[in-house]
Amino acid sequence: MRGQWVAAVVVFAVVSACSGAGEQSAAPPPPSPSGSSTATPPPTPVISEDEVTRAVEDYFATRNRAAAKYDDALIKTVTSGPLRVQRLMDHKINRILKTKIPAIKVKNTVGTVTPPGTSPQLLVVDTELQTKDFPRLTALAERKRPGLPWSWKYAVNLKDETVMQFLTTQPRPGDFTLRTPTKAELARLKMSPAAAVKKLAELLTTRTMDLTFAPFHTSGSASSYTGEFMWAQSSGADKPSTLAYVDGPVVALQSSYDKVLVFATIGISWSYHAEPGSTLQWPPGPRAALAVKGRAYSNAVMYFEQLQVVIGIPPKGPGIPDVFGIEPQLTGAGGY
Repeated sequence: MRGQWVAAVVVFAVVSACSGAGEQSAAPPPPSPSGSSTATPPPTPVISEDEVTRAVEDYFATRNRAAAKYDDALIKTVTSGPLRVQRLMDHKINRILKTKIPAIKVKNTVGTVTPPGTSPQLLVVDTELQTKDFPRLTALAERKRPGLPWSWKYAVNLKDETVMQFLTTQPRPGDFTLRTPTKAELARLKMSPAAAVKKLAELLTTRTMDLTFAPFHTSGSASSYTGEFMWAQSSGADKPSTLAYVDGPVVALQSSYDKVLVFATIGISWSYHAEPGSTLQWPPGPRAALAVKGRAYSNAVMYFEQLQVVIGIPPKGPGIPDVFGIEPQLTGAGGY
């Protein structure tokens, strides 16, 4: 898995609260002497910057300790869902290969939360890392209620692209920066969140002619992954067959930017077929680490990946959905 994600600080949201305390909307300002109302005060953080900083720092401290010893039990205490799967597989592969998992260093983060009355409450961060290839990352954590620790569920490396417009845009009056979209808001979108993820999975399944990724705009790690996919499908005689599918729930969050931010997981299998009368086996590396050691296959070799994806969907109009990032993790290898 690519180099995980980051930490530091600035949160924008809509209702004030201390850690673990109830949240209330700010009282309206008193009327001015002339009888007219003053301007609405700016929104205050729904959780403090210190709380966001602490949540991210706690994760990375635990993540780095777990990675140093391939400690599965420890990483489970701070992860869930797709991120837990990816971290556990990263531990397994590096444990078998006896390779070191590097610690993660961070630069800064902005983030925001969904309203504390929702369950689970979600925290989304946009971060900058001290890495070259994919220096930005977006991540999502959840907790059942304020006061409980965050469990990190998605973490997708980007490149220079950012999802900050979903996190820092001034909310509409009385609105949260990020929240569950209403049915009316979903109906106004270019594509539904579920349809967008399904379409991306279809485009990652072997096709005979069309190797474009319309109707999406891809960037960063998504462009890197789809570029590798198209190169594999268009070069030489040894072309793999692929099958991709939506794997698990789709998380959709409405922003005050009138776009929806989507987190989801796609499963994909790759198959390379042997020529008649020949056999195939994996060369040394991560795939060989997960396959039966020294095994040769007479029909095909196969490997499996889990892809975390982050998509931004605009309302109907000239804009097109953005695939901001695709985070792949090898989850299995073998053949038949």
